[in-house]
Amino acid sequence: MQKPIPILMLLLVIGTMSLVFSLTLSLPNTVEWIMLILGVLLNITSAVGLMIIGVKRTRGS
Repeated sequence: MQKPIPILMLLLVIGTMSLVFSLTLSLPNTVEWIMLILGVLLNITSAVGLMIIGVKRTRGS
């Protein structure tokens, strides 16, 4: 069960950096929207995955 945790953490960092870059840099409109959508999707996916792993670990399953 330990294997997906580093991958999910990496996805969380990539998503956060994508959001930060899209909001702070002066980018073309299409690139900005792509980075925003990608960042949100990566952050939601990794956060939900990490929460599921945490719940399973606290319940002892």
